[in-house]
Formats: sequence, structure tokens, C-alpha cells
Amino acid sequence: MKAKKFIMIIICLSLNTCMFAQKEYTEKINRLGSRGQKEGFWIDSTKHRVQETYYRDGVLSSIFKEYNQNGRLVILGEYKNGQKGGTWFYFGNTGHLIMAFKDFAKNTYTINNERDGKKYIPDYKCYSLSYYPNGNIKDEGILLWSEGESPESDFSVEYGEWKYYDNTGKLTKTKLFK
Repeated sequence: MKAKKFIMIIICLSLNTCMFAQKEYTEKINRLGSRGQKEGFWIDSTKHRVQETYYRDGVLSSIFKEYNQNGRLVILGEYKNGQKGGTWFYFGNTGHLIMAFKDFAKNTYTINNERDGKKYIPDYKCYSLSYYPNGNIKDEGILLWSEGESPESDFSVEYGEWKYYDNTGKLTKTKLFK
């Protein structure tokens, strides 16, 4: 009986400590630094999404998470000095992986603008993979995009060799984009 009381006291003390730590933690959300810049952990929300980000001296740095209106994780990635880095994962409403982007870098490839035929160099590139609901790769290749856009936008451009697979994982075709 004494052992149960002792365990209950330890649990209660732990809970009080946890609740106090949680209060301390929540007071440090959405802080501004001495120069008015975003600093530390930030939560931004709208009716349809909640984003969790981290800032260092007003620049996006570290883990990025976005949740849908049901609280389900839909995007997980990382910022390095304000730029996407590492691997970014995009999930469907049931939690399955839809696409991933990795190997983010400054782009040096020149492409033709479809509208006017002029050559230009998009600002960024990454490697893209999209997936079937069963987890098999649907397609993969390099995406290019310009400042102010992102690889998942309609304005990103496929470049180089792209591979396309059926839902069993069998390669069905390759296509070369220039």
C-alpha cells in the first residue's frame, strides 16, 4: 500500500512539473526578437491548416510541419537558412505518402520558356518522387522552379530523364525533358 502511495505522489509531482513546463513552453510561441524579427517556435493557423515553424534571427531554420483541418500531418520538411533542405514529405488525408522532394540546390540548367521560346535558368532544382497509395513509386526525376514558387507548384518544370512506373513498381516508360 505504501508503494502505491509513493508511486501516486511521484506521478502527481511529475504531472505538476509537466504542466508547469508546458506553460513555460507555450509562453515562448510566436516570439519576436529584439529587432522585431520572428524568433524560435511559431504556430500559424487558418481554417484549413496549421503550420509549425522555427525561426533564427527572422529566417526559417529547422523543422517545418503542416497539419490539415483534421489535425493530420500533411507536410514535413526542413529549412536551412530560409531555403528548403533535406527531404520534404507530403502526405494524403489518410496518412499515406504522396510525394517527396530531396537534393535541393541552386539550379544551373537552361530550359526553353514554352510561352515565348526564350531560354532561361530557373532558380532552384530538386529530385522529386511521387507515390501510389500502396507505397510504390509512381514517377521520379528533377524539378526546376523559380524564386517565389516551390517544387510542388504548377509552375515547376520537369527536367532531364523522368521515370514512370505502374502501381506494382514496374518501369513503364522514361521521358527526356530539356
